[in-house]
Amino acid sequence: MKARGMEELELRISLFLRAGVVIAGVLLLAGWLMSTRLGGHPLQGLETYQPHDLGLILREAWSQGRVGTLLCYGGLFALISLPIVRVLLTAVLFLRQKDLILSGVAFFVLACLALSFFLGAVH
Repeated sequence: MKARGMEELELRISLFLRAGVVIAGVLLLAGWLMSTRLGGHPLQGLETYQPHDLGLILREAWSQGRVGTLLCYGGLFALISLPIVRVLLTAVLFLRQKDLILSGVAFFVLACLALSFFLGAVH
């Protein structure tokens, strides 16, 4: 692929990430504003930390119509997924450039990220 095509692809990746950060921020802000407006103080129940199942939290928020909570979790998911998408797109970019060493490193980093999420989910 030509150098110009690679620069265009890098620019698209950059714009995608910027848009992702803006979207995540808007979701988080909207969710936070809705939570404070509709439900009082959002940190009221956090006097002591108690772990909860994420699936249970999302199901309860859905069934109770707590849109603010769902928007906040959607924004967090978008924000957390951006680095993963960045590493994946970078690996693909290196593959298209036929740079096998850097694409291998990027896929290794992607595997480490996936492993960290799976290990975090277990504990």
